[in-house]
Amino acid sequence: MQRPVATATSLEQPERPLAHLATLADEVFERTSPYEGHGFVNHCRRLHRFATMLMQAKGLSFDVDLAYLVAMVHDLGIVSERDTGENYLQRSRALFHRETSGLDLGGVDSKLVDECLLFNHRLLAVPNLSEEAECFRRAVIIEHSHGLKRWGLERAAVRQVFEELPRDNFDRVLLDFTWRTLRHEPTTLVRGIFF
Repeated sequence: MQRPVATATSLEQPERPLAHLATLADEVFERTSPYEGHGFVNHCRRLHRFATMLMQAKGLSFDVDLAYLVAMVHDLGIVSERDTGENYLQRSRALFHRETSGLDLGGVDSKLVDECLLFNHRLLAVPNLSEEAECFRRAVIIEHSHGLKRWGLERAAVRQVFEELPRDNFDRVLLDFTWRTLRHEPTTLVRGIFF
């Protein structure tokens, strides 16, 4: 697989104490993703951009590089062959913890990261979910609604993200995701996405 080209402008900040996490994110993605083209990588990068835009609008201080790592691994549980869990959300969480074992996460509580990974695909609001995880959940909705739902973000800013990080072959990737989920864990479509 060709190495993804970094284009996430929200990573272009002068002081990034957790920059090693962005490097790790790209390495993990490249090692794990079976897909060619830019559809999947751009999907993850759009999620990162939308989540960080939402967090910035709320005044939250979630590290940009940690958010990038969460976004880049959030769907990898669907395709990971090394990680275990009842569903792909749990496997994504297992992958995250395996890859970050012993690394500096800037003192962020692992429960917060777990919420971001386990609840990002929920269509309905999750009671008592952290604001950061709610931003990831809303970012997924922005992504899958093609920006029709924006949660207060400017239409032009959302459109710019889609222009800078085009969908490419992502529809083909989604079709494969659906097939893998239906074949291996069909109940996840209800328990994990809706409830």
